[in-house]
Amino acid sequence: MMRIRAGIALTGVLALAMAGCASEGDPADTAEPTSASPSESASPSQTPSTPPPTPTTPGQDAEDPADPATWEIEDGELGPIELGDDFDEVVASLPGDWVNDDSCAWVAYWSAPDGTYLVSFQRDAEGAGPVIAATVESLSDRSGIGPRTEDGLGVGATREDVLAVHPDAVEVDSPIEGISFLRIDDDDASDGSVFFQYADGQDGATRVAVTTLETPAYEACA
Repeated sequence: MMRIRAGIALTGVLALAMAGCASEGDPADTAEPTSASPSESASPSQTPSTPPPTPTTPGQDAEDPADPATWEIEDGELGPIELGDDFDEVVASLPGDWVNDDSCAWVAYWSAPDGTYLVSFQRDAEGAGPVIAATVESLSDRSGIGPRTEDGLGVGATREDVLAVHPDAVEVDSPIEGISFLRIDDDDASDGSVFFQYADGQDGATRVAVTTLETPAYEACA
C-alpha cells in the first residue's frame, strides 16, 4: 500500500510541475488577446454612416442663370427675372441663348434644348419699361419640367396639387375659351400674382406665369 500511495504522490508532483512549465513557456498563454472584429464590438450607434446626398432643387441657393430648370417661381420673380426691373437690363444680364429680336422687341424667350418647355418675359409693347410678366410654358406632354416653386409646383401641377399647398388660390376665368387659371395673390401688390393655367381636358398646368397683369397674356407676341 505504501508503494501505491508513493506512486500516486509522485504522479501528482509531476503533473503540477508540467502545469507550471506550460504556464511559464506556452506562447498561447502569453500572447495578447485578439481584438474583436468591428461587427462584433461596435454598437449600432458607433457604426459610421454616410448621409445621402442632398438633391439639387430649384431655389435661391441653387439657381444658375444659364439653366432655367434650377430657377424658382416665387412672388414677383421667376429665377433672376424680377417684375419691375428694367426689361432691357434683364435681357442684357442673361446668357446669349435668349432671343429678343425686332419682330417682337417687348418679349425675350428661351427654349429648353430638349424642346420640352419655353421661358419668356415681357414689358409693355408700347415702349421701353419694366418687366410686367415672366412665364414658363409646356411644349410637350411631360410634367415636372422647368422652374418650380419652393413647394415643387410648376408645369404639370394639377389643381389639387396647387390647392393642397395654397387653399386660398382663386379660380379665374380667361378671356380665351377653354382656358382658366388658379391665381395665388401676394400681400405686396407690386409682386403681382402667380397664375397656373389650365386647358380644358388636361389635368396638369400648361403654363405658370408671374405677372402684375389682370390675367397673363395668352400670346405675348400676337
